Amino acid sequence: MEHLNYEQVENLRKAMGTLPSERPKKQTDIVTLEQSIEVTLEDCSINPYKAMFVTSTSTWGTNTFEQKWPLTNPEGKLEVIKAVLTHNTLPQAKEMVQFVFRVKGVPRWLFDYHTQAVQFIAFMSIGCRDNNKIDSDVVKHFNFGDAELFSKLKDLYELALTDNQGSWQTARAFLPQSYSHAYHFGQNLLSIAGTKGFHASKKFNLQDEKDFHLFKLYKRVQACVGEHFPLLALYLEILFSDNEEVFEKIRNLKIEDLTEKDYQLLLKS
Repeated sequence: MEHLNYEQVENLRKAMGTLPSERPKKQTDIVTLEQSIEVTLEDCSINPYKAMFVTSTSTWGTNTFEQKWPLTNPEGKLEVIKAVLTHNTLPQAKEMVQFVFRVKGVPRWLFDYHTQAVQFIAFMSIGCRDNNKIDSDVVKHFNFGDAELFSKLKDLYELALTDNQGSWQTARAFLPQSYSHAYHFGQNLLSIAGTKGFHASKKFNLQDEKDFHLFKLYKRVQACVGEHFPLLALYLEILFSDNEEVFEKIRNLKIEDLTEKDYQLLLKS
């Protein structure tokens, strides 16, 4: 196995943000969630419609167990997919559809709530114990209080870092939990749809601060999914709307109602 040379290692460390010589510049911008939040879809199932179709039809067939996707016309595929999305097949078919999202610019406490409130989800997060957070913004919330106080806390954080005995580990004691945080999370379609309870039976309580911010986050998640798979974005409306209204829209869909993106995925082998 060929090892990386010095320049390649340095380029990798620069991309990862781990070069000791590159200390971030101090800043403490006070921002709203709408100003700072960023969600991107980093990876996903190549063809979620095929994944749902082939797995939901696993219980049908003879001993030959032929590949059913290439034998089925687009109209037939759509009917099976609609059945999956309206909860008329085995629910595991929606677990087969996987996504990885990147999240930036949310308050740290929202990340903590996300990990506690949502089941069947995986997280990988940037830390404050092994990273310098001197450049982190502060994200406002409902009862934000005095912005000057949060700036002073960042000053204390900086002071702890400049002390001879200081370290990121000790300095983080002064970081407010509204500092801007970033992470990745992996979640399947069934889990996303059930973010607020099984089959989204519980809706977001927009009067609750934690739920309000999580609602904003999943609105961005839905939009990211919709850029690639518009039909799945329609399904994820069950997070924010009445389930039966959404299911009725899906049941009434015809092949000619699909976007070009969705239709082309039904044609792919």
